[in-house]
Amino acid sequence: MFTSLSFRQGIKHAMGIPAVGLGSSMFAFGAYLKSSGFDLFQSFASSFFTFALPGQFVMAETLVAGGTLLNIFLAVFLTNARLYPMTVNLIPVIRHPHYPKWKYYILAHFVAVTSWFNMFAIHKTLPQEEKFDYFLGLGGFLWANSILCTVLGFLISDFVSHEILVGLVFINPMYFLVMTISNLVEKKLITSILLGSFFSIILFYLIPDWSIVISGLLSGTIGFFIFRKESNDQ
Repeated sequence: MFTSLSFRQGIKHAMGIPAVGLGSSMFAFGAYLKSSGFDLFQSFASSFFTFALPGQFVMAETLVAGGTLLNIFLAVFLTNARLYPMTVNLIPVIRHPHYPKWKYYILAHFVAVTSWFNMFAIHKTLPQEEKFDYFLGLGGFLWANSILCTVLGFLISDFVSHEILVGLVFINPMYFLVMTISNLVEKKLITSILLGSFFSIILFYLIPDWSIVISGLLSGTIGFFIFRKESNDQ
């Protein structure tokens, strides 16, 4: 598994832009943790056990604000809930009878937006029996790189200006935006983005605190019924 060619190819895929995009944000997060009073072990453990930057920020901010463990659990749970449908979507794509079920539970830890997006950009070109190892290399490298960048951000943040750290935070979202635009070839994806944009703008003026969540649910639900009907007609 760890010595297979597909595993090494997954690592090679992760190196470069995916690792730089995610790592830069993790570097800035490490600097944020240090400025917020967290220690080195807490910074390391945050990326080691969580590997979901929005949830990590929410966890840290809730702790700093004096939130209870229940507050932190609910906040992180809601923030990282997006990873559940991504995992449900990914596992059937990479499943192969050669691997026991317990290995998929370990592999699920490496599911993040960056690894998920990059896997779906390449999976159709891979033989089914190679997809598990490929994603293990891809997601595993991004996870390890995120831990390293978080620790580096914590250790050398005093030598990096505030303006640069703020800029690093936005590299990964911009990378997602470019990847999304480059994959706007299917009408399902185009419809989902247009619906989400429309509802988020309207709902922001009505219920700003819940506009993103509700617009996502509405656009996804509407898109599901539109294309389910189309599939039935075919």
